[in-house]
Amino acid sequence: MRKVKILSLFTSIILLFSIFGCSMVGNAVFAPNFELNSEGVYMINLDTDIVVVSKNPDKKLYPASTTKIMTCLVALENVKDFDAFVEIPYDCYNEFSEGNPNFSDVSAADIQIHQSNVTYMDCLYALMVSSACEAANIIAYNVGGGNRETFVAMMNDTAKKIGCKNTHFSNAHGLFEEENYTTAYDLAMITKYAIENYPSFMKICGSTSYEMPPNSRNPDGYTQYTTNKFMVPSSDYYYEGVTGVKTGSIDYYYYKTGETWNTYEKKAGSRALVTTATKNGYTYLTVTLGAPYFNEDGTLPEKQLSFVDHKNLYDWAFEDFEYTLVVSKGQQIMETEIDKGKDADRVGIISTEDYYTLFPKSLDISSIQMIRPIVPTLEAPVEKDYPVGNLELVFGGETLAKLKLVTEDSVELDMTAYYKEKISDMLGSTQFKAILITLGALIVVYVAANIMYKQHRRKVAEANRRRKIQVSPQARKQVRRPQQGSPYDRNRRR
Repeated sequence: MRKVKILSLFTSIILLFSIFGCSMVGNAVFAPNFELNSEGVYMINLDTDIVVVSKNPDKKLYPASTTKIMTCLVALENVKDFDAFVEIPYDCYNEFSEGNPNFSDVSAADIQIHQSNVTYMDCLYALMVSSACEAANIIAYNVGGGNRETFVAMMNDTAKKIGCKNTHFSNAHGLFEEENYTTAYDLAMITKYAIENYPSFMKICGSTSYEMPPNSRNPDGYTQYTTNKFMVPSSDYYYEGVTGVKTGSIDYYYYKTGETWNTYEKKAGSRALVTTATKNGYTYLTVTLGAPYFNEDGTLPEKQLSFVDHKNLYDWAFEDFEYTLVVSKGQQIMETEIDKGKDADRVGIISTEDYYTLFPKSLDISSIQMIRPIVPTLEAPVEKDYPVGNLELVFGGETLAKLKLVTEDSVELDMTAYYKEKISDMLGSTQFKAILITLGALIVVYVAANIMYKQHRRKVAEANRRRKIQVSPQARKQVRRPQQGSPYDRNRRR
């Protein structure tokens, strides 16, 4: 197995920003500039989890021998001792000779019935390197406690655990059965799960050959070679940087038309392929299903179309894609108004983080849409780094990330403006207006009462003045001092 090139320091730093620097990472599906032969395609950058290509990702298709990826995964999850020897009964071979044309002429690793020196690890290498169907059944029989159907149930349970929605397995080897199907998306998730959780998975499926233990047919042992021609330097398909994973092909499908396999309907088959590739610090996982096995005229194409699709995808991705800084930490995204701010009526809004993404060189980075939040006018005082919402980055209708936004600076409160507003608010309040109305009414009443009082005083004064004019001074004296013997005086005496 070729060693994967170590990521450069620069790329590693970018990866850290990409993985940890954003609030949410989404899918940015791009359209390649060439036609894809496969019906279902799913290509993901494993450094960032960004989906690069997606074609019919949820269409149910036949996985063929890429089924063995799940077989390997279930074994890795359940076997405790991979150096332990396995049982190899007739049950692991019978179905290959029972007349089902879908189960004849299968790929095998020449493991013999009742061979006693074969380990679980031998079977896993035979399974993933040379795509041995008897190795799949041997694993299923032993891990399933002597029951291959139990193992198949474990495969389906694991698929559900991973989150597969359109996958169902009916056998461990992938030979054609109608109920053995998956999708490009589900198979990518299965493979990604195996890569992330079991380091030995890539060690096994990334090997170009494996030495099998000796048996009666091969007393000196023998070598099994990979079916993944991408990894074979002498092959016309060789692609530098491919590190795994599994091939799958069925030349013809056969549908039984009667009670037995004496009569059947024959249909042209397809190819499946799952690979990983690393180059210049970028790592991709690519799944293709449903690549035509034959041309439309029934002839074989010059090259296997699944390999053609993968090569074109990798050429395109490695040449055109690069990590691109979309938003930098501290970058001003917008401004918002500040109410009653001292020496400032606006404040900048900045990103709290860097956001890198995988993006084609051929596209303008401005095609990533920045959806800014609606930030209302802020009331001073405002602290620096005050959160005001998220910046949403969108490409092709898909959200790539949501970045937290904060205020760039602190803004103090303008006390003069503050008190002016308080006074203005007080003067404009309903309570103050009620007080003014009441005070006004009291003033009106007071003024009216004062006017009435003055008018009354004037009337009294006028009446007194007139009285003074009508009475003579001599008469006034008589009024003040009544004469002796007058009726008045006589009355007093009485």
